[in-house]
Amino acid sequence: MKPRGYRLLPHTADIRLEVRGQDLAGLFATSVTSLFSLLTDRRRVRAAETRTLEVSGRDLEDRLFLLLREALLLFTVDRFLVRSARGKMNRSGVRVEVRGEAFDASRHHAFREIKAVTAHGMVVERIPGGFAARYVIDV
Repeated sequence: MKPRGYRLLPHTADIRLEVRGQDLAGLFATSVTSLFSLLTDRRRVRAAETRTLEVSGRDLEDRLFLLLREALLLFTVDRFLVRSARGKMNRSGVRVEVRGEAFDASRHHAFREIKAVTAHGMVVERIPGGFAARYVIDV
């Protein structure tokens, strides 16, 4: 060990995801539901209420990052869990309608805490049969 009393060690606590969709709207909607699948068992979440997430950005990666950040805020601030999502693309952004309900500790088991979605290394690309996105979730 160095004289200063500490050293940096490898850290693998983050989660790297790859999400696919037949089109961009589907890719963005699936990205939102995948985030909530990391939080809880979405099958136990009722589709009782509809909320809308809408973001605009300079490119696809920026839009995806902003959308996932808004989705995480939906849970962090409003304690709202998403069961399903449906996306629509427009010229400068994306609009995703989500259906779900407020977190209820008696029915919803929290799998893990998600601290943030990171923009570092985020990629959205066309693949055969649709689109794919890869990004890191900080847990």
